[in-house]
Amino acid sequence: MLTQNYQSTGSGGKTMTRWRVMGLSRRNRTVQRALSILAIASIIQWFTGSDVPGSDQQSGEKATVPQPIVRTGSEPGPTVLVVAGIHGNEPAGIKAAQIIACWSVRRGKLVVLSPANPPGVEHRQRTIPGVPKEEADLNRNFVVEGKECRPKGTLAQQLWHHVAQIRPDWLVDLHESVRFHKDRGVGNTLIVYPREETLEVVKKLLAKVNPQITELDERFVVLRWPARGSLARAAGAVLGCQSFILESTRQDPIDRRIAYHCEFVRALLEELQMGLMQ
Repeated sequence: MLTQNYQSTGSGGKTMTRWRVMGLSRRNRTVQRALSILAIASIIQWFTGSDVPGSDQQSGEKATVPQPIVRTGSEPGPTVLVVAGIHGNEPAGIKAAQIIACWSVRRGKLVVLSPANPPGVEHRQRTIPGVPKEEADLNRNFVVEGKECRPKGTLAQQLWHHVAQIRPDWLVDLHESVRFHKDRGVGNTLIVYPREETLEVVKKLLAKVNPQITELDERFVVLRWPARGSLARAAGAVLGCQSFILESTRQDPIDRRIAYHCEFVRALLEELQMGLMQ
C-alpha cells in the first residue's frame, strides 16, 4: 500500500506531497529504482516547468510523435512495444514509460514510444487540441477496414507508421481510468485483444502482481476487446500481435499507478524470458 510520508513547500508556496510505497516497492527492486528516477525527474520538472518531451507542441495538426527508444538485446527474441501518452491527461503511463525506457534486455527488443500525443500532454487534456472534433480522441483514430488500418489525422498516421515499422510481437498501451472497475470504470484492468496466447500470458501477469494488492476488489481483472478505433485493437487485428491496454485508476495516488505500470511491463518481460537487466 501507499502511505503519505511527508509534505514540503516548493517554489511559489506550493505544497508538494511525498509518497512512500509500502509493500509493493519494498519487495521489488525495479519499482524502487523506478520511484528513485521519478523523484529526480519530478525535481527537474518542478524547476523547469516541463513535463515530457514534445511539450512545446502547440497544434495537433503540426505536432510530431517522438522517435521510439529502442533497447536491443545481444540475443534474438521477441519485440515488446510500450506506448504511453495517447491521452494527454494520463501522466502515470508517461512517467512509467520514462522509467521503462531506461531498462535493458538480454534477448529481443524493448521499444518505448511516449508521449504519443504531445500537444494533449502540454494542454493536460485527453484529446488532441486544434484538430476537428472527429479526430480529437487519438485512441479512436485507428480505423480498421478489412485487413488494413486507416489512421485518421496527423498524429495517428505517424504513430501507426512507427508501430507498423516496429511490428511488435507484443504491444502494451498504458492508460488511466477515472474510476475502479468496481465503480463502473475500467481502472485496474487489462483490456485484451483476445488471442489465446495473450489471455494465457495475461493470467500469469495477474498472478504475479495481484497478490501484492491487499484490497481484493481493487485487484486487476481482464476485460476483452479494446475499443473500436484504439491502437491496441488495430495492432491486434491488422498486425497480428499480442496486444492489451493497461488501465490504472486516478483513484490511486500517482506513485502507485506508476508502480503498477512498471510492474506489469516487468512481469511481461520476465514471462517472455527477455532477460531484463536493471
